[in-house]
Amino acid sequence: MKTPFVTAIAICLVSSTWLLPPQRPSPHPDAGEQSAGLAQGKAIFVSRCSTCHDDNGNKKLADGTTLLARLAQSKDPEARLGTRLKNPQERRQVTLYIRSMIEQYASTPAGAKPH
Repeated sequence: MKTPFVTAIAICLVSSTWLLPPQRPSPHPDAGEQSAGLAQGKAIFVSRCSTCHDDNGNKKLADGTTLLARLAQSKDPEARLGTRLKNPQERRQVTLYIRSMIEQYASTPAGAKPH
């Protein structure tokens, strides 16, 4: 009598794992992942973007603006970076780095913005 009941429970448990949606990684990385992503983002930015934008994104462009100023005004900086960074992982890492610079840029008094 116990065997069919236990078997039925075991079948239900096993089949329920197939019915559940797969676990996805958290969209909010923990501090260690974020720190590593920030460091990798900086390395990617320096190697691929700094020639035109300097290491901190403050080199003036032909129209007088800077990449950092443009991205600070953008609603979706990651999408704007997507025009040059096609690899989604690299784009996310560079976005982490850029967001940290945007926070510093936004906290700088208006008269003291780097040029």
